[in-house]
Amino acid sequence: MKNIPIPMNRFCLLISFLFVGLALPNSMAQTPKAKPAAVVQDTAKVDREYALEATMLGFFAKDGARNPTLKAKKGDRVRITITNGELMTHDIALEKLGLKSKTLQEKGTRASITFTADKSDTYFCTVPGHRAAGMVGNFEVVEGSISDATIAGQLPTKNGQPLNLNFETGTLKDWTATGDAFTSPLIDQDPSPVHEKDMTIGFAGKYFLSSGGTANYKLTGTLTSVPFTVAQPFAAFRVSGGALQDTRVELVQAGTDKVIFHSTGQGRATLQPVVVDLQPYLNQEIFIRIIDNETGISQIPYIANDKWAHINFDEFLFYPTRPNFPNELKQKDIIILPPLDPVLHAGLSGTEAAKVMTLPNGFKISLAAAEPDIVKPICFTIDWRGRLWVVEGHTYPVPAPEGQGRDRILIFEDTNGDGTLDKKKVFAEGLNLVSGIEVGMGGVWLGAAPYLLFIPTDFKTDTPTGAPKNYSTVGERRIHMKSLIVSDGGLMAGCMVRMACLRIRM
Repeated sequence: MKNIPIPMNRFCLLISFLFVGLALPNSMAQTPKAKPAAVVQDTAKVDREYALEATMLGFFAKDGARNPTLKAKKGDRVRITITNGELMTHDIALEKLGLKSKTLQEKGTRASITFTADKSDTYFCTVPGHRAAGMVGNFEVVEGSISDATIAGQLPTKNGQPLNLNFETGTLKDWTATGDAFTSPLIDQDPSPVHEKDMTIGFAGKYFLSSGGTANYKLTGTLTSVPFTVAQPFAAFRVSGGALQDTRVELVQAGTDKVIFHSTGQGRATLQPVVVDLQPYLNQEIFIRIIDNETGISQIPYIANDKWAHINFDEFLFYPTRPNFPNELKQKDIIILPPLDPVLHAGLSGTEAAKVMTLPNGFKISLAAAEPDIVKPICFTIDWRGRLWVVEGHTYPVPAPEGQGRDRILIFEDTNGDGTLDKKKVFAEGLNLVSGIEVGMGGVWLGAAPYLLFIPTDFKTDTPTGAPKNYSTVGERRIHMKSLIVSDGGLMAGCMVRMACLRIRM
């Protein structure tokens, strides 16, 4: 895969800190689980209501607008509700008013602020680093009516006839396709059958075009319109899909094949208008080229394929003056990653990979263990017999439902001293989100966010003598406990890593 959009952990800051020693008593009682707090919905009557999705890229409205300007009349009762769009910590606050929502931590949870509009303000996420990352927008108190209406646009024409640049004929008339991405590209449903059910497209008219959607993102191809004359100074078209270099819409000068404008999507499904200034090209011929050269196939085993490796398009129109759209997609709101660096030696076996490694003078390397004997190792420790205890992190980074964990612990041993771990035993399975391990004090200690677990062990047979016990609840699921150490004096120490910059309680 050439490009990978920044996922929802983009811009996350990793804050590491040493947690203080914990005395390990002989008895380790199960910590009782706290009852979840009841969700209280704000049902107060309001004059104006806004709903936003909170992510590290910003606050998004249903129409796709990033950090939209929210408007109200002076004296209006306003409610702003945010839905957490990812497994991150978010909230929303008004700067001047000093009003803040509750903090959200789980994906899909909601919070709101309700207030009386008095003066313009700034809304933002108060979690350190999130505002700087782009979670900030404007709230405006306005006079008169609040309207999102814009001027009407017109389809380009050729030989006195309107061109099919909005696909309302239900065909690809006036277009030429290559490749397989545009074999059956016209969709007349929302939700779209080639997108996920919770995605809103928001297309105009009867049809929109997609090069495959999130279901068929591996398809590639190009769709090119017939040339037409620029008859008005401005144009706009709707686009969504991948924020990738190889999924884009181009406006091309006919005759020279010069690209005079291009735009990608921004990694979301909702179509948004893009405005183009065509004044320098009045009375000249141009054409539209829609490109999808991205398969979305990842070359790296632990990185999933990119479902946004597609482009959606609709309704190219001319305008006599610059149109204003409340959800206009601006180039500054699109974060396009450069092509992924080549993965040298990808696909080599463990033995071959060891041969091509570059080592400092005086060092040598030999293969100790490799796939399929070990898969997705996330942490390890060495016991007093020189054996390697390794956790396979099949659950990371999203915790599995209770009882459905997939992590396991393996014990490797070099029985003849040749540097190869030739003996393997499965110690435990069915664990959930394990990120740290240590052996000692009568058993195996695990950092499995948000819990510090203890598995009592018979080290003569290397088998658990009981189920994992929750010795302590430390923080929350976003905290990962690593580098656990048990001292001879019965103290536990380790490193805790938390996603995002948050207050830390010692």
